[in-house]
Amino acid sequence: MSNIFNPQQKILCHSKKLKSFFNNQNPYPITVEIDPSNACNHSCPFCISGHIHLSKYKGTELFNRTMLSADVLKNLREDLVKTDINAINWTGGGEPTMNPHLKDTIQYIKNNSKIKMGMFSNGSMMEKFDLYETFVKCLDWIRISIDAGNEDSYNNLRVTNNSNNFKVVITNIKKLIKKKKETNSNLTIGVGFVVTKDNYNEIEEFVDTFKNIEVDYCQFKPEIIQIERSGNIDREKEQISCDFWVQKVVELLDLAKNKLGNKFECNSYKIEDLIVDAKNYGRNYRMCLGSQFQPCIGADGNVYVCTNHRGHKKYSYGNLNKNSFTSIWKDLDKRDEIMNLINNKEKFSKCTHLCKPHESNKMLWNIKENYKDSYIDDLNSKFKNINAKIKHKDFI
Repeated sequence: MSNIFNPQQKILCHSKKLKSFFNNQNPYPITVEIDPSNACNHSCPFCISGHIHLSKYKGTELFNRTMLSADVLKNLREDLVKTDINAINWTGGGEPTMNPHLKDTIQYIKNNSKIKMGMFSNGSMMEKFDLYETFVKCLDWIRISIDAGNEDSYNNLRVTNNSNNFKVVITNIKKLIKKKKETNSNLTIGVGFVVTKDNYNEIEEFVDTFKNIEVDYCQFKPEIIQIERSGNIDREKEQISCDFWVQKVVELLDLAKNKLGNKFECNSYKIEDLIVDAKNYGRNYRMCLGSQFQPCIGADGNVYVCTNHRGHKKYSYGNLNKNSFTSIWKDLDKRDEIMNLINNKEKFSKCTHLCKPHESNKMLWNIKENYKDSYIDDLNSKFKNINAKIKHKDFI
């Protein structure tokens, strides 16, 4: 498995927090996912947060194209630098770089803490907000979502205009690479391709586009459908079948790997769960433990269980417009109430399969079933050589 995308191994790199958690000491999270913006200047139909910002959801309960205000971001950053969280993923929600206050926030956290930062972005706003230098100096990694093999497909899929289209994004990526070289930065720059039934035949074109652009990796992962939500406009959509992956996609990914070499990255564990366990998708754990190490702060100010529950307020621990992140995280009664709902009452019936904490849940459930401090130490010893090679281990 990749040494970048390896959540099960990454979680083992944090034995101190694991021991604290299993001994009921309530450690701070390892990774905090933060949505600076629910607004987005693209309209990807497969967006896992589409219920928040896509125009077809306007007028529904969950539609909310808000942004974290300057005051909330200021209070949040001043709070987080005093904690021992390990990393922040700037994500969405919507497009994180649409928030005009993000640049100052990133710089403040970099200058006042050891917290590591990464970002998921569509890459279209870097020029507008002059983000190149901030990114190469402050971020550990950035992944630009592409999800198409050619200019026409990209622009049609994302419903772009002249300020955020394919040419703009490619130009921005090249400028970021140039700035990385000029500053001798260690920033990891990746591009992503979410494989769907509509774009899988463009995998080779995508590869041909980026094999000669000096990104560090090209990542492939399957589209994940939130089929568990009731009342969803897209309720009729089903998770892509294992037959589709075996018959249509696997061969194309092999081709991509041959062409890209070391630049090829794939969330293979998601594909394996799709193919091998088409009923449960590998969900053989009975508690969501991973979410307690990687909560999501939504652009509406709510601190959600995880990114897959953003927008659904019954899964919120509290709101930053009323309380600090630290005080919300320390409210174990509220967190226990939410997790009891998910684990024991709903029993994951409203949780997306192959969700963000899915892989860490597998490892953490195994630890819980066998728990004692020495068991974590034994696992660390067993995987010591692997753990030493893991990249970005603070980003679960």
